[in-house]
Amino acid sequence: MEARSTLAECVLFAGLSDDALDTLAACAKLRAVRGGETLFSSGETSDALYIVATGRLRAVLPSGQVAGDIYRLEPIGEIGVLAGEPRGASVHALRDSLLWCFSREAFYAFVLDHPAALVAMARVIVGRLRQNNRATQLASARRTRTFAVVAATPEIDGQGLARALTAALAKRGPCELIDAAYVERALGAGAAAVTAGSGADDSRLMEWLNGIEAGHEHLIYDAGHGDDAWALRALRQADRVLVVADANATPAPSRMIDALVRASVRTPVDTVLLRPQGFGAAAAQAWRQALHASSHYFLRPNDEGDIASLARQLTGCGLGLVLGGGGARGFAHIGLLKALEELKLPIDLTGGTSMGAFVSALHASGHDARSITEIARDTFVNRNLLNDYLLPRVALIGGRKMRRRLQEVFGDSRIEQLRKTYFCVSTNLTRGIAMVHDQGLVADWVGTSMCIPGVAPPVAYRGDLLADGAVVNSLPTDVMQGLARGPIIASDVSTEGSIAAPGIEGPDFEAVLNRNADGRRVTLLDILFRTSTLTSESGVRSRAERADLYLRMPVGGIQTFDWKDLDAIVERGYRHAMARLPEVLAQLG
Repeated sequence: MEARSTLAECVLFAGLSDDALDTLAACAKLRAVRGGETLFSSGETSDALYIVATGRLRAVLPSGQVAGDIYRLEPIGEIGVLAGEPRGASVHALRDSLLWCFSREAFYAFVLDHPAALVAMARVIVGRLRQNNRATQLASARRTRTFAVVAATPEIDGQGLARALTAALAKRGPCELIDAAYVERALGAGAAAVTAGSGADDSRLMEWLNGIEAGHEHLIYDAGHGDDAWALRALRQADRVLVVADANATPAPSRMIDALVRASVRTPVDTVLLRPQGFGAAAAQAWRQALHASSHYFLRPNDEGDIASLARQLTGCGLGLVLGGGGARGFAHIGLLKALEELKLPIDLTGGTSMGAFVSALHASGHDARSITEIARDTFVNRNLLNDYLLPRVALIGGRKMRRRLQEVFGDSRIEQLRKTYFCVSTNLTRGIAMVHDQGLVADWVGTSMCIPGVAPPVAYRGDLLADGAVVNSLPTDVMQGLARGPIIASDVSTEGSIAAPGIEGPDFEAVLNRNADGRRVTLLDILFRTSTLTSESGVRSRAERADLYLRMPVGGIQTFDWKDLDAIVERGYRHAMARLPEVLAQLG
């Protein structure tokens, strides 16, 4: 591996002359860091800076918070060296990595001879620090380039998934599938069985693999069943490990799980669960727990749409949809779904609050815009589910009719078994925080997310009281952003001044007891809903900034409980979405 070619591609040294690059390359020393090893720890002397030639590392602050991942061609430790300060974070290798190392003394000597280089590097560093956090995170998600596919049990066809995923990723750029046979065709018999750290043969294999990686957008390593030297190598070369399992088979101790432990890598692990059409997913959570997996994906065998969705999400191109709370105004979300269907923009994962939780749960369950419209009509227009009034000790209604309806609609479905990744948000009134629900019964958590304080009783859970998520987070783009699957569309149906007394100068203490000039009357339900969402609406701007496309739906004049206007509200949402979505098709793709 040649230092100069790596440095020439590195953004940090983009402004350097050819002579300066030659001088700098002469100072470089190659260092290998095995997956799981620590490059340096916080508080240590900043005695060197590094450039990642291949691999992936992670910076962790002393508090334990992850500061970020570091990828090919990115620098490590440059600020500490330039500032003469101790290391501010620990850096660990997530996978086997090769780094070009520059000692502090050699680097200082270089910048003294080439002062213009220091100015050029300072500009790059300052520009990087000023980058928008959302853009930085999205770019980071899209730098995941290598995947190891390993079958959980002998009867699982991991090789079939590896081939299918390679074909899907090849549509985005050069992608190669590498297995033991591929290695031995190129390097000779026994090359794939070389163990890590075994000397010249190991260095030869590692350099060859790194050369292939440099020439491709993505690599897929077929790790078989994860129980031999090649499987361990594949696991250590990957940015992400994908364990393929049967969605209904209970995890049991296996050689594959032992291999994951022996590999001693910090690489994120996901589980890909095979689930034929119409079958459940009884073991989804069990597989995540057994593998310490960060997430799971469902695949129907030979379903190209599922494979395409998996490929998008793994490479930071999955499209996430976040739907906000707003009572009847939330019907506008259905219009957005209709527009997305017409434009053939597939949603890969979704979540929401309150009415947005209801609509997004239906979408994650497999319903299209037409069937969601009819379910909403039957739930909110044809039936009067908000009339089980109580003596108003804790709330106006008992909420039992709505709970029964949600159980009708969602049955015994669990969030972790839905076709698409889904979450909803409630407010913990006891602790004053938002709670994210990504497992458990769909009907229970959607119902909790819709419990408007004062209208319906709060839900008791583990000693706390939970209510409508819109109280603290009416548009949970922060939750979707944390999943780091790709661009986000956010649909906001909150409205400023949704209750008012037009034409009244006042103070008039009797005005709300009469009809407004437009013939409408402000109701107790309107006042309770508006009061419960005031805090969350003050954060609209920050939540909008986390979305790649923010849609403030045109729902002015629509009251929270205007259920009868369903069709008109859906149409408003549809027209607004059709006007905005075509502008950003390339960005969202």
